[in-house]
Amino acid sequence: MNKWINNNNFAKVLALAVSVLLWSMVHWNNDTPTPTAKIDTRIIENVKVQPFGLDEKKYILSAMDTDRVRIEIKGKKMDLLSAFSDEYKIKLDLTHAKVGTSTLPLSVDLPKGLELVNIQPASVTVNIEERNTATFPVTIMTKGTPAEGYILGKITPQPATVKVTLPESELREVAKVQGTISIDGEDSTMKEKRVKLAAYDKQGKEIEGAVLEPSSVTAEIVISPPYKEVPIELQYTGKLPDGLVISKAQPSVTKVKLYGPQDELSGVKSYSNISVDLSQITGAGTIVLPVDLTPPPGFEKIEPSSLQVEITTVSHSQRVIDAIPITIKKDNQSGLTADIINPSSKTMSLALTGAPGPLNSLTKDDIQLIASIDGLSPGVHEVTLQVILPRYISRADPGTPLTATVEIKDESTPTVTHPNSGGDDKGQENNTGKPTNTETGGTGTQDSSTEQQNGSTNETGETDNNP
Repeated sequence: MNKWINNNNFAKVLALAVSVLLWSMVHWNNDTPTPTAKIDTRIIENVKVQPFGLDEKKYILSAMDTDRVRIEIKGKKMDLLSAFSDEYKIKLDLTHAKVGTSTLPLSVDLPKGLELVNIQPASVTVNIEERNTATFPVTIMTKGTPAEGYILGKITPQPATVKVTLPESELREVAKVQGTISIDGEDSTMKEKRVKLAAYDKQGKEIEGAVLEPSSVTAEIVISPPYKEVPIELQYTGKLPDGLVISKAQPSVTKVKLYGPQDELSGVKSYSNISVDLSQITGAGTIVLPVDLTPPPGFEKIEPSSLQVEITTVSHSQRVIDAIPITIKKDNQSGLTADIINPSSKTMSLALTGAPGPLNSLTKDDIQLIASIDGLSPGVHEVTLQVILPRYISRADPGTPLTATVEIKDESTPTVTHPNSGGDDKGQENNTGKPTNTETGGTGTQDSSTEQQNGSTNETGETDNNP
């Protein structure tokens, strides 16, 4: 037996027999008939058309006569049942579409094993428009309210403008580009808040399909305690060198913002905690002096926190202004009249000093001499005069008080008619029996009876204080 196996010819015959056997088996299986799979059809409605290939930076698909189609497909029942609806894709190639109206064929992508029988419609009519671009300012709207006691301030978007791209017909309808952010309950300034933008028409309706560059911006929304903007009043410390006077004092700002409770704000009219040290000035000329600002007691913050004052000093001049009228002030003296009896001219002359320019342009109408009779009873009184001067003008002899003699009379007693008057009015008499001379004079503007050299308010809102 081993001898046969080791024989080369025997091995060749055995191999040939195995090959014939295998060939027979394969051909016998192929000749065996198999049952044929059943082919079914299916109709699918409202399959969405999917456009592609359009350069949306330059063009827009503004119209398409239909965006849904009906397809009929065929295939094995198992394949039809296992296919999902989103696997049926109806495509519209816009790669080579031209501006205007055109009719383009549709293509169909089906799941594996299925074939298209029919599609209705097989093509669609589209309208392609060129996109145009315009620049619009950004508007930021807020919703909600800040925390109690806080107020909404300035809103600053960055960037402040954006580009809007639309078909020309729609671009003309854009009224604004706007974003909205909530500030409800906020008690501090909101910085770098990202806000999404949209384009809106005149009716406030969002315009769909608008391309915005950028599509969002950052915004700073100022939320702060209540504040009040008030004028500043310069105050001075120190003394100027002998012979120098101020001809000009110009602060870098004329108003400040004070932040604090509403009841504190309602009572503040100006900010005078500004101390300019004149001892830093050594000679005539112009110098800029820095001044730090601090909020008054009860206030949280002041803006700005510092300022600069540009001061110009010159050698002083002196001048005498004559015939300055004296006016009488009587606020709550009902029934009384007053008359200046000394000086009889009811005027005075003043020796004044100041910068040459303002001093030379001064007239008597720029000066007020006020005799206040508030609280005085009828009779003759020596009254110290108030002196109201323009800024940076002062008296050459400030230590010498100015006085005027004022006679006050009571006009509240009834009028007495003498029996021999024959019905004619012989005049009114007061309770002393003397005829009454009524002359009230002008009304002053200050309550103090002491001399005030610096009470005038300049155009920047500051009260001058002559050093």
